[in-house]
Amino acid sequence: MAGQIYVATSSFTANVDGEIVFVREGIDRVREGHPLLKGREELFAPLDVQYDVEEATAKPGTKRTRRA
Repeated sequence: MAGQIYVATSSFTANVDGEIVFVREGIDRVREGHPLLKGREELFAPLDVQYDVEEATAKPGTKRTRRA
């Protein structure tokens, strides 16, 4: 399943398929094509994922030494 992920830029409530949904600013996320986005695109912004990857410090089967 691919597609852009969006994060809410405002808190709001919405009726989606007959169900009340509470959306929290900066917390709730939806994927592109989700019914919550339809007609509410201005209440969401694309989520820019940034992360660091730590390289392994020991070969498989060996223990890593602790740093003091």
